[in-house]
Amino acid sequence: MNLPPDSKPKNLPSEVRRQVFSRGEIQLEYTLWMPPSGGKKVNIALHGFSRPMEDMLAARPLLQENAGLLMVHLAAHGQSSGHHRPLEPIEWYMAMDALMESEGLEFNGTLIGYSIGGRIALHWWTLQPERFSRVTLLAPDGLVKNFGYRCAVDTLIGRAWLGQSERQREGLVSVGTWLHNKRLLPDHFYQFSMFHLETREMWSMVVDCWLSLRRFWPPTGQAMKRIATAHPNVLEAHFGERDRVILPANARKLDGVCTVHFHPCGHGMLKPDIISRVAAPSSES
Repeated sequence: MNLPPDSKPKNLPSEVRRQVFSRGEIQLEYTLWMPPSGGKKVNIALHGFSRPMEDMLAARPLLQENAGLLMVHLAAHGQSSGHHRPLEPIEWYMAMDALMESEGLEFNGTLIGYSIGGRIALHWWTLQPERFSRVTLLAPDGLVKNFGYRCAVDTLIGRAWLGQSERQREGLVSVGTWLHNKRLLPDHFYQFSMFHLETREMWSMVVDCWLSLRRFWPPTGQAMKRIATAHPNVLEAHFGERDRVILPANARKLDGVCTVHFHPCGHGMLKPDIISRVAAPSSES
């Protein structure tokens, strides 16, 4: 079956086409949008979980003048590599640099990340803050680990279970429903789980992505504050006031780190009206 990342959104610009780049064991599926004026400088945009990378075309109002946009499928999405083992973050970031070099592109320092893409963007900034001039996080994952994710990915038992869970989808649906009925599983996590347990292929993508990106988590607390102090006015974050996937309360983890803005929406922060607000924010924490 076609998974959501396999299906291209409709009405894409004709020049936006999918390509594949490999460096060592890492394979990246990517696409480029360049402004009519041409040029070599690009922003990087990282998409949300179980979504096609082309979603990030919606972020073009956030781009600097005459800058293009490089979009890459995250691990286990589309043709990007993803496995039952963690990727090394620095290797993935080096593959991104090699990709840009192969295309003759120059990174202009602007990084945009949405949802799980926001988590990757935040981690990348904390690892190599000197290379970024602007990092925009849209409903970023990576600030709070929920209990279910922590158990599944951060424990040996959980990872062993994930490794063979594809053969037990029906049982997982029953257990998840029972936990939800007992109010032990939050609504948003239950809905997320049921959607991704719909088929074996879908759940396999979840498992591969979670395990592949296990090491892509930013530091928290004082460590992040120290980085922000040393590299001020680079990072900004945006949250939906009604978001039930990435709760707006998670923004508290960014106190003393960066400016935070809240918008009248749920998790769908790539809608044109919300992107317009992000481009000229007026609501701050």
